[in-house]
Amino acid sequence: MTNTPPDSLFGQLRLDLACGLSLLTRLPAGWLAPPASRTSTLPWPLARSLWCWPLIALGIGALTGSVLAMLRLAHVPALAAAGLALACQSALTGGLHEDGLADMADGCGGNTVERRLAIMRDSRIGSYGVIALCLSLLVRASALTTLPVWACLTVCAITACLARLAMLLVPTLALPARTDGLARTLTPLPTRALCVAAFLAVSATFGLSFMVSGKGEALFSCLALGLGATALACATAGVVAVCVKRLLGGYTGDVLGCCAVLAECLLLNLYAAAL
Repeated sequence: MTNTPPDSLFGQLRLDLACGLSLLTRLPAGWLAPPASRTSTLPWPLARSLWCWPLIALGIGALTGSVLAMLRLAHVPALAAAGLALACQSALTGGLHEDGLADMADGCGGNTVERRLAIMRDSRIGSYGVIALCLSLLVRASALTTLPVWACLTVCAITACLARLAMLLVPTLALPARTDGLARTLTPLPTRALCVAAFLAVSATFGLSFMVSGKGEALFSCLALGLGATALACATAGVVAVCVKRLLGGYTGDVLGCCAVLAECLLLNLYAAAL
């Protein structure tokens, strides 16, 4: 065993990608890390890896959208296709963010900050959590059923990417509610990594919007929709940050997952209404 981290830029990028994939997906990512990191006793740089989270989210969203589009083209009923696409997404991510949504919903039933945090740490799920999960799946599935087939892949990729951007903005607006856990490992938030993540997310949003647009008014409408989606993701992060400051005194890892799911619900319905 060694405590020597990878010192090359390529090695650091590989380690960041491995760290992001292992957090956001159930895919085996150890092979991607440099050999020195596999035997190192040092923890993987979770905070430094956040620059690649929007890229990983693009892949998650693209897979979800591809499954949805293929099922729709195979004349599978729209609601069934949406449900199966969301099932594939959950299998890929392990329901990480949905777990945060359920814990946050259960925690809101507490009457003090300490009680809310204790409820959120409890691995058991309560009635609020079940209701929140069901509603979030219903809202997303309803939006997916109304998307045009040609837009499924693009919209799912954009919304997944912006949802993770919203999740990353919360730590810039609130402090950790606990002295341990995921939230603490992200503090202090690396400014450079956050800026790269924001740039990649916004660039992907407008780039994909441009790809699905035509010319003239269609181009303007798609770019305006991309701007509105970006603003909605930022607003979601702001509202979540304000709420958790009052309810929890700060954010936790569950809060970040909750923010991602809420943002995805809102963004999917924005695109469903606009297209």
